[in-house]
Amino acid sequence: MDGNPDDNFSLSSVFSQSYFIIPDYQRDYAWETSHVNDLLEDIEFIYKQNQNNGDGEKVSHYFGTVVLEERESVEPTDFEDYTKFAIVDGQQRLATITIVISTIIEEMKSIVSDDISDNMISDINERSDDIRNSYVEYENIPRLRLGGLAEDVYKKTIIDGQKINEVSQNSDLVETERRILNTKKSTISKISEWKNEKCNGGENPASYYKFLKKIIGIMTNRFEVNVKVVEDVDEAARMFKVINNRGRGLNLHDKVRSHLVYCASQSHDIKSKRIYTIFNNIIRNITIHDGFSDADIDKLVRLHWAVFTSERSDTRSKRKGPIKIHRRLSDLDDYASVQRDSFEKFIKPYVKSLENFSKHYPYLTDRDKFAEKYSSKSNTKDNRLGETSKKIQLLFMRPAQTGVAPLLIAAAEKFGVGSEEFANLTSELEKLVFRYSLVMSNGHNRYSNMLQSIANDLYWSDISDRNIERIFESDSQRYCGYQSKELGITKAVDRIVKKRERMASIDDVISEYLSEGDILDGEFTSGWGGIRNNEVVKYIMYEYEWSLRQKSGRLSLSPYHEFRRNFQVEHLVPKNAEVGHKLDNHEQNKNRIGNLAILSSEENNEKNNQPYKNKYHSIYKRSSLKVLRDLNEDKFTINNIEHREEKIFSFIRSRWG
Repeated sequence: MDGNPDDNFSLSSVFSQSYFIIPDYQRDYAWETSHVNDLLEDIEFIYKQNQNNGDGEKVSHYFGTVVLEERESVEPTDFEDYTKFAIVDGQQRLATITIVISTIIEEMKSIVSDDISDNMISDINERSDDIRNSYVEYENIPRLRLGGLAEDVYKKTIIDGQKINEVSQNSDLVETERRILNTKKSTISKISEWKNEKCNGGENPASYYKFLKKIIGIMTNRFEVNVKVVEDVDEAARMFKVINNRGRGLNLHDKVRSHLVYCASQSHDIKSKRIYTIFNNIIRNITIHDGFSDADIDKLVRLHWAVFTSERSDTRSKRKGPIKIHRRLSDLDDYASVQRDSFEKFIKPYVKSLENFSKHYPYLTDRDKFAEKYSSKSNTKDNRLGETSKKIQLLFMRPAQTGVAPLLIAAAEKFGVGSEEFANLTSELEKLVFRYSLVMSNGHNRYSNMLQSIANDLYWSDISDRNIERIFESDSQRYCGYQSKELGITKAVDRIVKKRERMASIDDVISEYLSEGDILDGEFTSGWGGIRNNEVVKYIMYEYEWSLRQKSGRLSLSPYHEFRRNFQVEHLVPKNAEVGHKLDNHEQNKNRIGNLAILSSEENNEKNNQPYKNKYHSIYKRSSLKVLRDLNEDKFTINNIEHREEKIFSFIRSRWG
């Protein structure tokens, strides 16, 4: 079946006498719904063209090149001899074809009913079984064994025919498993569309059955591929690396994994299966969480690379060699170049470290995930993890994971999330982010490289220079940390504090920003556009409320991650107050911090624009929040705002100073 560039084979020829497996170095099933829909539209296009041509020459569709590695002979029966191939290139296409065909077979069988003839029932059963044997499963052996993280879902839904809704009830599905289900859903949807548009809703079962056979015939006889067969695993790995290097839409982690598997094929000390297993663990650790995808795995690879190798964006211009991570990994002797005699000494700690980082990544880049895992209903200062969780809420209030996440993960690796060291580090980071990023509304660029540098130093602390030199085959000091992790965390905190005080002293934050007339939008300032995020005010007021309560009263205050969903920023004197109820110079004073508080979303919507006095008597004086009960009863003026600001600023100095 090995053809020259001018020889194309139909998919029926490719599948004939063949079984297929996906080798370990391949990525998991990755087709998005858009890719599947494109394929289904191609099938429909060929169908229309051939219908229009009548008895004329039939149109074919070139489906690309398929690269196969011949593995072994398989005997599904005593009288047959099949060949098992590993798919080097073409996995996504062939897997999707199998899913589509399997789904159409199920639709064929659904036509069977008491309303059709026995002959037609017999033909449907025989024909669908023949198609299934040829493309889905023959003699209890899958014609294509998907492998990888999606293998279980693929077997249940495609091989065994289990219903999608039954499989999708499993909340632990990872992204590649969800893609299998989505591919089948898209196919079912397209079949339903064809049934209604081309077959009158299947009103004539015989006509509909004939249509489905034509669709399968188009895929198996009119979809053509060029086939290249390689002879052994080394050639296959090299071929995959060549294909990989062309891009082909592969993700960064796919490229990293493929190179490491290739290295393993050249090593007696590392097994490809081990690399494959670790990367499966990494992918599962990330994509098992809702909202996390392959893009997050690539972010993890980049984040980890900066910590593990000390290669940050601010040092890029000083580095020789290629820029892209997978190229540096494969080309540089410090890392995993196959030209390096001891590349195994880098690969083993690298993949183990990457796997460890993947366990922390979802929780230390997503504040909701962290709260779900670590927050306690106990809302006391003695609850260290609860306090840490609250500060994590602030750290990720705005997108800043490239800034603080590397250091948080490095600290979690060294000491654990529940440790005193991690809590202290988080506290100092929270003060930095609060002052410079949230109040002053600056990005994290001015401190992210420093934090990555600290993360690198902390990560390699407690590891001897000799071991580090073995890993990188280099005595460069940029790879080395401190003699102990305790010294490393002390130095980390010290550097953060010094940087923070240089960039944003608490007195400047208060006098030049929070004392302004419009802290929300910065309307009356030049160069500062306000904090631009109402949640910052919500966080300040939450912490202020905490400080006003006695210890017993704090127990009834919800953890911040719950509180923020149910409360809104409240203007004490409404920002759109009616004439006679406005502040003096209302426009310049309505958004002062002294006129802001917090109120439940329900109460805020009900009493939003009522005069202050009405709100005080109907809501504030009976509120569970002390920040509201402590307000002046009769009226709220500029003097009240200024007096209240003095107290709030005093609190802010003690809390974030």
